[in-house]
Amino acid sequence: YPYSYIANSGSFTSGTQYFIPFTALEDATITALEIQCYSARANGTVSLGIYASDGNNDIANPLFTSNPINCSTTGVKNAPCNVQITKGKVYWLSALPIGATSFSCNTLDSLPLLKGSATATQTASIGYCTTNNARMAQSAPANKVDASAAPRVMFITG
Repeated sequence: YPYSYIANSGSFTSGTQYFIPFTALEDATITALEIQCYSARANGTVSLGIYASDGNNDIANPLFTSNPINCSTTGVKNAPCNVQITKGKVYWLSALPIGATSFSCNTLDSLPLLKGSATATQTASIGYCTTNNARMAQSAPANKVDASAAPRVMFITG
């Protein structure tokens, strides 16, 4: 939304929460977040969320965070929600895998550059991540770093 992407998967670090920005193209209600799990793991989970942006379009507080979703089987993992988005505003989709799991992924190969630049002094990146998390951030995350890959979280509007 609204980008096409290369259908590939990647393994993501347990306890790392990933954040990817998007701009709402219309006023809508997000009724669910989804992610595609490609490798099952006993006791593996993923939590999904959507975060608001502040006045600088940086990550702000969560609008929704799911409970951990079981990833002991492969396939689509779904988190029902009810989040209003407003045309033209920036929001942040988020995923937090616990346990070594593999998901469809956003990478610099699969998405247009979403933030930063490709200059010698700044690495191109698509979002942010934070490490050593046991649960989804319940406020604007501190100590975030640039991310060049992230689990691909999708949403459904109703």
